[in-house]
Amino acid sequence: MEGSSSTSTSTSHFRSISLPSRLTHPSHNLIETKTNELKAWGDLVCSSQTIQNGLVGLVELYVCVDELFRSPHTQQALSRHQCRTLVEDALEGSIVLLDSCSILKEIIELMKENVQILQSVLRRKASNSTVADQIATFLCFRNKIRKSIIKSLGTLKSIEKKMCLVSFQDVDHHVSMVSKVVGEVNALTISLFKTILVFLSPKSKATNGFQLLSKFVLRSKSTQEKVKVFINEVEAIDMATLSLLKSSHNHEMNDADVQMILKNLQILDVCIDGFDAGLNCLFRKLIQYRASILNMAVC
Repeated sequence: MEGSSSTSTSTSHFRSISLPSRLTHPSHNLIETKTNELKAWGDLVCSSQTIQNGLVGLVELYVCVDELFRSPHTQQALSRHQCRTLVEDALEGSIVLLDSCSILKEIIELMKENVQILQSVLRRKASNSTVADQIATFLCFRNKIRKSIIKSLGTLKSIEKKMCLVSFQDVDHHVSMVSKVVGEVNALTISLFKTILVFLSPKSKATNGFQLLSKFVLRSKSTQEKVKVFINEVEAIDMATLSLLKSSHNHEMNDADVQMILKNLQILDVCIDGFDAGLNCLFRKLIQYRASILNMAVC
């Protein structure tokens, strides 16, 4: 859900790929196309649909990378002794990406569970005190999830630096291309993970909290660039629950307020389902990605 004002800023900032024009494998062209598409999506306002498109694009990118890794040419090239470091780094990186994806999936599941519990209480048209108690529980959960998200963002920022692959000397053109692809795929995946985390983070309650989150994801911008402002589905619920809690305490809660927040909760529920489906699909592709690297490691 987009709006005219909010405390959040666009955090989608996918990296572009920079590959030589002459490529040695057909899948390279597809990889370059997919990474450019992700970069284009990263320039848009970070809406839930943008993120879901990013997940779809990332899954498609991993399909192309898997095809590249499974090609006899790549396996033969990376079986050489001087390429073992590249394979080992890629293998270590694949574990990090799988772990990060698992953490994101857990956060999504917790979000879905708490949203559905709140929906259930509001649909029963419970008393003001019951609604107030459940909203307080929901807001407490949102505060706890903020801490988990900040921790996860810090971890991603740290591993992002470690996953910058070294350049290889005296290797053929194909190995050099594979090295660049691995580095770009790692960067794109971590970038999208960070974008999802910030999208899910509570930001309406404390500006300082958002500033703390922002330092993990925002790149430097020129003074001419405008900061994109919007209200996403998560923020809409955070704002609505705070408002409804105040109304219930003042005995001013009415059916229209409840129906409005139920509508927003349904929208958020659909959004979360989309993230969940995309992450599940991506997780399976990450497993295949790791398996392909393992095959190269034993060659």
